[in-house]
Amino acid sequence: MVWQYFQALRRLCYAIEQHTEHDKETIQQDAALGVILAVTGVEIFLNVYFRVLVDEAPYQHAATCILFDLKNQVSLENKIKKWPEVVFGKKLNFGAGAGQRFTNLKTLRNKLVHFSSSHESIELPGIKIQGMADTSIYSSFTTDTALEALDVAEKFICEIFRLRGISEQECPHSLHAWTGRVPTQ
Repeated sequence: MVWQYFQALRRLCYAIEQHTEHDKETIQQDAALGVILAVTGVEIFLNVYFRVLVDEAPYQHAATCILFDLKNQVSLENKIKKWPEVVFGKKLNFGAGAGQRFTNLKTLRNKLVHFSSSHESIELPGIKIQGMADTSIYSSFTTDTALEALDVAEKFICEIFRLRGISEQECPHSLHAWTGRVPTQ
């Protein structure tokens, strides 16, 4: 499943790069889907990766916690803050780098899917609009929004690998194994 989500995200990014500036609506739609898909892809990765890890001898100490959380479908927020420390004994840094960038991406995704309308109304002659929603974040989406979402997701996954002790040189190969991204070198 991890490969499938990341293949879909890469295909979406390729397609969005082919759009012209006249396809602004299509670009915004695809960029929004890219943001949602990137965050979801990371969550699926976490679910599968940590489930596999807790069957390995060095990480079996965390099996009860991870299996309980998976069964109870804990939030993504809970997983990213708790699981690395429980399994590896190390926390992700959310104040800088990949951790901060992923937090920002997750916040962006949440603005897309958890927005609420206001109770403001506008009245013009013959028209009354109630409960407007702020969609300015969506209006700001460009091709770069989707490409950045993919980059952030991949770098965040590499950060998980680093916490496990995977070297910087091996991260591209681990990313390939888990998401299908072919190493460039």
